[in-house]
Amino acid sequence: MPIAALPQTTVRVLGSSQVHTDSASLVKELIDNAIDGRATTISVEISSNTLDDIRVKDNGHGIAPNDRSLACTMHCTSKIRDLDELRDIGGRSLGFRGVALASAAEMSRCLTIATRIEGEETAAELKFDRQGQIARYLKIRSWLCRAHISLVKSAHLFR
Repeated sequence: MPIAALPQTTVRVLGSSQVHTDSASLVKELIDNAIDGRATTISVEISSNTLDDIRVKDNGHGIAPNDRSLACTMHCTSKIRDLDELRDIGGRSLGFRGVALASAAEMSRCLTIATRIEGEETAAELKFDRQGQIARYLKIRSWLCRAHISLVKSAHLFR
């Protein structure tokens, strides 16, 4: 399912304004996203002060090109379309509120997502501003093109 905005009535019921409060909550949400993306391998790297650098790399299905512009937009999700679908998602997803990446962008000086989906010849490296908008979009040929891997890097939290 592509990423789309949740209706405001659903947002209010879910309490989707909750954001990350520390580095641990960010890492947990990024791992949840990787698992929901059907990753079988996840690696986490964190700087010693837990603020300067957090990287979560996985081999999940990645973010489709048409969905990338909404990936860090608050209350946009690929899991549900409205509150009625919530009862059907149990046991199939760890997250569905559309806040994880948006909150990561807001709390980071620099949020970078590198991703490639199956069949894509090149990977995309996206840098997001604090409002969740793409500040830079590059096509890259690198280690991402040799494997099906996504990387989310959050730098300089709370600065």
